[in-house]
Amino acid sequence: MRVELLGGARVCGVGVEPRRLERKTAALLAWLVLEGETSRAHLAGLLWPESPEATARNNLSQALRRLREVLGASAVEGREALSARADLWVDARVLKESLARGAPTALPSQGELLAGLYYDDCETLEDWLRGWRARLHGLQQQALEARIREEEHEGRLHPAMEAAQRLLAMEPTSEEGFRHLMRLHYRLGDRAAALRVWRQCEEVLARELGVTPSAATRRLANELGRAEAPPPSARQPALPLTVVHPPMLVGREPEWARMEEAWAARRPMLVVGPAGVGKSRLLVDFARSRGDWLLLTARPGDFDVPFSTHARSLRTVLKRRPDVVMEDWVRRELSRLLPELAGDSPLPLPPPPEEKARFFAAIVQVLREALRGMAVVAYDDAHYSDRGSSELSLYLLSELQEEMAAGRFPLFLASQRLDEQSWGEDLIRKSAEVGLAAWVELGPLGPEAVRALLEAMEVPALEAMADDIARYTDGNPLFIVDTVKHLLESGHAGRFPAALAPPSRARAVIEQRLGRLSTEALRLARALAVARDEDVGLDASAALLEAPVDRIAEAWRELEAAALVRGGRLSHPLVAEVLLAPLPIAVREELAARHRTPLHGSAPH
Repeated sequence: MRVELLGGARVCGVGVEPRRLERKTAALLAWLVLEGETSRAHLAGLLWPESPEATARNNLSQALRRLREVLGASAVEGREALSARADLWVDARVLKESLARGAPTALPSQGELLAGLYYDDCETLEDWLRGWRARLHGLQQQALEARIREEEHEGRLHPAMEAAQRLLAMEPTSEEGFRHLMRLHYRLGDRAAALRVWRQCEEVLARELGVTPSAATRRLANELGRAEAPPPSARQPALPLTVVHPPMLVGREPEWARMEEAWAARRPMLVVGPAGVGKSRLLVDFARSRGDWLLLTARPGDFDVPFSTHARSLRTVLKRRPDVVMEDWVRRELSRLLPELAGDSPLPLPPPPEEKARFFAAIVQVLREALRGMAVVAYDDAHYSDRGSSELSLYLLSELQEEMAAGRFPLFLASQRLDEQSWGEDLIRKSAEVGLAAWVELGPLGPEAVRALLEAMEVPALEAMADDIARYTDGNPLFIVDTVKHLLESGHAGRFPAALAPPSRARAVIEQRLGRLSTEALRLARALAVARDEDVGLDASAALLEAPVDRIAEAWRELEAAALVRGGRLSHPLVAEVLLAPLPIAVREELAARHRTPLHGSAPH
């Protein structure tokens, strides 16, 4: 069982449906994990400062009970003085303790402490949280910096590159992050890429901070500009850049053609598919090919915070166009999202139902002005949007349809995962069905496309393994790239091993999908993992699991929706490896024994 307090507040684990922690319960656990043993009296006063002592203590008892129910066991020890159990895995504690031990490369997860949760009603707690958010943000940066240095020192340049990219994603204006990328690109043999990062650094600092790069960054750029090439010894252990940054659009010609048709018809586009299938790359490449464009994103922490996605998007738009003039009523309505626009008296959010139309109209008016002359607005990871932002997005699609069709407003492009549960997925599908947007669905790459992708990587040894790689990854581009990296770095190029541990990013994606399954669906998935390559029918599955056919049918539909099965078997061997790895040997042997009875039947449709 894992508790994640970075990037949100939830309990998760393979075989357990993720559960979000209630606001005060999450704060209670975060305090005990980071501050240590604390008296009940202090905790009660901290979390319920306006309540009488007896009420606050009762509320504390209820919070402890909720925490015990969510975790399935007591997470807190003590009677009058409370502390978090030492064996409870909490990402914030792992990060804090790894730095204290002098092992700063451990980075269990990333994100702001209790992201999306606010404590305006608890002033002391809010101040404490603000301080720890800044401290943990710094610790995460230290961990990434240490990992970059360690990986580079050991000659593992590609993992160092990935860590540098994560550092920049966390702190987009970090010159240290830009210098790491410049240096690593150079050491990997691509001076041109290093100089492109330098130009990007100049642009970002000018746009975001209004400053020029420091002397240290300019000096490195000058050195790279004069250098002929990195020393041969530095290039030998490096993976080819065609592997690190492959042409992900291989095999996407039909989807690109559909997007060209939608562009010609001036129809917004929804690029959909499971994680790792290449939605973001297709979205960004197409948007970039159209001219002036803007990228907006939803984030995992948005879901529980009303209008958080569009509040961030609006800030991005206005930062790009600070000269936009707003009428007083528009400024007043936008203060619901950006309180600084109204000084000391912003309007409340969410707006009352009778004021929602005026609020939405204000956003439309400012977007018309701020996005004038732009070709495309690309909206990535829409599945993370909160309910209010999703509703507003659908309103914008409808309200601005004629203006987009006439070319007076930039065309909207959005990406959406189909293996995520989204409150607005049905509405998004219906918006495509009624013609508000073109539906561009990405599936796995076929065997020929996988072969073409491997050929594009320009590593001849990979081509002999094309069929094995296609089978192992089911044509998922992210899984293909991670698997190829692992094969090359572990010396397996030219022969596909009989057993191969799932690469880290692929494992994380699959674990996320498994973590959202019901108990019945997870049992079925494990049975299919034991069956491996054999097609298992509905009746045989029900017999194997000793469950009614209708219950198994529902579980099967759940696995299909999560892109974990195809036909009568798991979608690819990676899923089986992740499913079976944590099971005790005795459990695996029992499942295998049950499976020795011949299984027949066809997959449900």
